[in-house]
Amino acid sequence: MHAQKLVEKGNDAFERGAYDLAIELYMQAVTLEPDHLEGRRGLRKAELKKVEAYYPGALSRNLGTFGPKLAALFAGLVKSHEKKMIALENALVKDPKNVALSAALAAAAEKAGHKNAGIAAWEGVLENEPNNLTALKGLGRLLYQTGDPHRALEVYEKAIKIDPRDQEASRMRKNVAAEVSITKTGIDRAKSSRDLMNDAEKQTELHDEARVVRGADHIRESADKLAQQVAIDPDNGKLVAELAAQYAAIREYDKAIETYERAYELVPTNFGLREKAGELRISRFDREIAAAEEAGDTNRLAELKAERLDFTVEEFRKRTQEHPTDLGIRYRLARALHEHGDVDDAIAQYQQTVKDPRRKIDSLTELGNCFIAKGLFDLAENQLVKALEETPGLSGRGKDILYSLGLLKEKQGLVDEALAEYKKIYEVDINYRDIAEKMTTLKQNAGD
Repeated sequence: MHAQKLVEKGNDAFERGAYDLAIELYMQAVTLEPDHLEGRRGLRKAELKKVEAYYPGALSRNLGTFGPKLAALFAGLVKSHEKKMIALENALVKDPKNVALSAALAAAAEKAGHKNAGIAAWEGVLENEPNNLTALKGLGRLLYQTGDPHRALEVYEKAIKIDPRDQEASRMRKNVAAEVSITKTGIDRAKSSRDLMNDAEKQTELHDEARVVRGADHIRESADKLAQQVAIDPDNGKLVAELAAQYAAIREYDKAIETYERAYELVPTNFGLREKAGELRISRFDREIAAAEEAGDTNRLAELKAERLDFTVEEFRKRTQEHPTDLGIRYRLARALHEHGDVDDAIAQYQQTVKDPRRKIDSLTELGNCFIAKGLFDLAENQLVKALEETPGLSGRGKDILYSLGLLKEKQGLVDEALAEYKKIYEVDINYRDIAEKMTTLKQNAGD
């Protein structure tokens, strides 16, 4: 059985509260595919959930067959880094909050070349010791190496806040910041040096921008060297995936997409590779849409938006099939279906995502909007009222729900009731959407 299938079964067991079974399935998955990030995270989550009500004392944690001391001793004796990882994972089942074991697992994973496993292990350390400087630096390093410079920068900045004198964290923070800055400056779009000198503020930034360019050149050199290694070993999925991440870092997005897709062909059980290609495709649509908007090309703009929406629906259908218990992915599919006009399909997805506490309010609200679109007004009101009950105060979400309730009353021809809902928004935020215009129109219709 593929590792991803085992992870999905583990996710199902976790949702049912069968934590022992979930741990067993996740363990099988990461043994089969050591660098499976979702499996590693699921394993840690299940281990912690199992001991949530009662965490065993140090004595009982050390009495197990693979107690922490025995695991550490075994890990130190064996030469295989992957065997060390297995021993340490077995120890963490007994003692999931053991920082030393998680740190040893991260080190073994990194030496074995399993960077995703290392990320999950360092995350495990930080769950228990959020200010662990070694873990922050280790996590930042691996995030950067796997093509996530933005999150790496956040991690390094936290490390520097903890110890501003740490030279390693400061150095890496500067390197990563340079790369991230490339995506934020217009330096690659400038037609000439004069374009960068349009105002006095930009003149003072030129030295910083030069450092950014040097950082980009360094990454490009790294990508070129990696491309040479891939040419020698073209069927090495790990190398191809690393090259794709490098291309993404230097904003060669077409190459990155092609290379991620090639990596996925080589490692078809690693859905994350295909998903990264998908995210880059969506980002490419976004850039093209922005360009069409800037050019005022309304026909091309409409075409691009339609193409982006079609692609997004298909992309998240695939992801939902690959990760059927991931309600975050399912929610993104629901939103895409809703925008696409596939209201019935969207309702089916929202009815699943409402089970996710993080998305319950949004899912209830969107269910209400879907039912309004279908003319099922009683069902719409039920969902919107539930959403409002879950919303503390008149937050942004609260205003969204009240607005939907107002639309619902309008659809029903209940002008006074619609006006009452809109008034609640108007009195706290006159600039919300078209609320001022709504108030004027409805007051006229009500004869006020």
